[in-house]
Formats: sequence, C-alpha cells, structure tokens
Amino acid sequence: MKIWTRLSPNTSNSSPVSHDRLKADPAEARQSKARPATAPFRSRPPSSPTGAAGFNVASRLLTARTQPGRVTPPGSSQSVVERLGTRNLGPVGARATERRSLRDWCAEHPFTMWVILPTLIIACYFFAFAAPQYLSESRFTVRAQAPMAATRGGMGGELLGSAGFVTSPENIASVRDYLASHDTVRKLRQTLDLVEIFRRPEADVISRLWWAQPTAERLRWFFRWQVSVRVDAQTGISDLRVWSFRPLDSQELSRRLLILSEELVNDMNGQIREEAMRVARTELRRAEARVTDARVALTSFRQQERAVDPAATASAAVGAISGLETDIARARSELQTMQGFARPNSPQIINLQNRIRGLEAQAAEERSRISGAGTGFTEQLETFARLRAEVELAQNQLEATIVVLDRANSDAARQAIFLLRIVEPNLAERSLFPLPYWATLYVFISFTVLYGLAWLIISGMREHAR
Repeated sequence: MKIWTRLSPNTSNSSPVSHDRLKADPAEARQSKARPATAPFRSRPPSSPTGAAGFNVASRLLTARTQPGRVTPPGSSQSVVERLGTRNLGPVGARATERRSLRDWCAEHPFTMWVILPTLIIACYFFAFAAPQYLSESRFTVRAQAPMAATRGGMGGELLGSAGFVTSPENIASVRDYLASHDTVRKLRQTLDLVEIFRRPEADVISRLWWAQPTAERLRWFFRWQVSVRVDAQTGISDLRVWSFRPLDSQELSRRLLILSEELVNDMNGQIREEAMRVARTELRRAEARVTDARVALTSFRQQERAVDPAATASAAVGAISGLETDIARARSELQTMQGFARPNSPQIINLQNRIRGLEAQAAEERSRISGAGTGFTEQLETFARLRAEVELAQNQLEATIVVLDRANSDAARQAIFLLRIVEPNLAERSLFPLPYWATLYVFISFTVLYGLAWLIISGMREHAR
C-alpha cells in the first residue's frame, strides 16, 4: 500500500507531460523520458475495501503501457512509470485470490472437509502407525454365605441353614472398585514394572504411556484405559479385560489382578471374622460381669438379712402362725367347755386363759415379723425375688452369649466370602486392536452422523433467521 501511495501516476492537470501527448508524439515521449521528473507522484491511499482491486488494475495498466521487447541501454534514464510497469509488485492479490479459493472450496465441499478428510487421516493412523494390542480376558464371581434361616432341629438345623452360598452384589462391586483404585496400581508396581509394560518399544506414540516417570494419578489414568472390569447384573459374573502391547504382559497382568482380588476377599473375610469375634467376646465379658454383680448383690443381701432363703423363712413363719392359730382355737374350745361346769376362778380355767393369751401374743409377734415396715418378710421377699431374678437373667444371657461365641468360632473356621474363578487368563495369539477396516468404518459412520446432525441444526437456525 505504501508503493501505491508514493508511486501511482498523478492524474492532475499539472502533470508536465500528459499521457495522450506522449502517445501521439513518440519523439516528444523520448524527450520526456530523458527529462527527470519534476515532482514525485502522489495519490490518495485507498480507503475502501476495493483498494487492493484498484491497485491490481493500476499494475496491469502500467504493464500494458510499457513497450514489450524494448531494451534500455545502460546509462540511459528510465521513467518511474516504465520501471514500475516492468516490475512485479508482489503476490498480494494472488494470495487473496488463493485464500478466497480455499474458503470457497471448503464451502462448496463441506462433506469432504469434515467427513472424508478426517476419516482418511484416522485411517492412515490405523493402517500405518497404530501398534497392535493384545487382550487377556478372565472371568470370576464373588460368593457369600447365605443368611441363616430360622429352622428347627437345633444344631442340625443351623448347619443346614448355613450351608448355602449366594452371589453378593455388594462384594462384587467392592472388588470392581478395588481393581481400579490407587491401591491396586501401587501393589502391582511392587511386583511388575507397569511403566515398562505400557512403554514397550513396539508401542506407537499415541497409544503408549506418554510419561517415562508418571505420577500416581497419571499412571492410574492410563491403567484404567488398559484394564476394565464389567459386571453382568443378571449372573453376577465379572469380566476382567487387560490390554497391552505383548501377549505375555496381558496374561501376567491379568493373573496378578486376580491374585490381588483374592487377597482382598481374604482380607474382607478376616475383618468379618475379627469383628464377629470381637463383638461376641465383648458380649461375653458383659454377660459375665452382669452375672457376677447379680450374685454379689444377692450374697450381700443374705448376709445383711441373715437369711439364706427369705422365702423359706417366711414360709416357716407363716406355718408357725397357722399352728398358733390352731392352738388358740383348740384352747378356746376347751375354755368354753370347762366354763360350762367349772367355777370362773378355777385354776384350770385360769391356766387355759393364760395359755390362750400367750398363744395370741406369739401369733401377733409372728405377724409383725412378717408384715413389719422396714424389717418385715414382705420387703425381704420382694428384694430377694428381684435379686434372684437378676441372677437368673444374667445367667441366661451368659449362656446365650456363649452359644453366639461358639457359633462365631465355627463361622470363623470356614470362609464367609470367597472369589470363584470361572475363566483363567488366556494367552492371546493375535491382536484384536486395532482392526483398521472396522475402525475406519466406525469412524466414517460416526463423522457422517455428526455431520448430519450439525447440518440439520445449522439449517434450522438459518430458516429461523429468515
């Protein structure tokens, strides 16, 4: 644009030699060429978007005015117009034309641009650069002891109720999450060189592990790309798939993962057994302490009341009162009989009356012992019955706790959860990834679908804008 501003021909009337005059008189044109220019060419720079196009037209006009085939002798002066006419002013217009052509081509062939070309690039990678990967597949399931059903028949019924095992979805989920955790990656690195396995020399740049010394998070991220666990919700069977760049690496990695899964299940069994035994022992200690406290309280009561069995003592007191009542009734009967034929001051009547009064006093004393406030047999019997019931309840709880402890010991002797291998890790004989033909077809169909969706959306937006 600076060249155009400084060197474009002046169209004003003050030009010393007009273009028509030069064209009509060749001699005068030669003289004008020999004269130096009296003033530099000046022009207003183009301010409109068509400035570049005007510059191209001016360049073509200057080229057309120059006589083709004319050779300027050395030492002769040449006008600026002729020098500009024989000189290429640059590829500015050509570049703009090329850019417009590329945009026009992309606009005219959108399917080729957005579907065919990416598909060809990805197909080139699959066919020429992608490294083969080998799959080692294994299957397993996790079984747990079935809940014990309430059956009759004592110990035999308990053994029959605890003999079944069922699929445990929560334990299967635990194993699946464990295989994709940092703990698994850390334990695998103790026995296998995961970085070396995922960075084999035959691996391509895109599929391999990108970092030579990856962090734990990056290594786990790549590990989850190469190892997957899928669980069938209906059967409870887990499908473990391991991909690597060598068949032996895939098989060994799958085998180590199964071993880690079994170790996890064994640890879970150990924790369950320890928890069950801990709870049973705690309950046993609590029951023993309760029995001991109840017996100590009962012994203290007996020592305080000086009665081994207040109930028996009360029964004896009640029996004594009944005997006294019988004796009193017999003595009163004899007194009434003697009063019929003896004098009132007869010694025999006086003795019977004294005997009756003594029996009545003894009976009243026995009644006060039984029902007296604070020291009566009634409160003693109530306290004794409560303490004795506490001892019996504590003893029953202790017996039940002992049974639970024995059952926990028997459950600890067998495995409550176990991992059952269904299919062992296989050694791959051929690569299953990449499958270039199917992969290319899948990419082409995917790009075509995405292109169709984008076209529908853009068309709808344009229709809505209209």
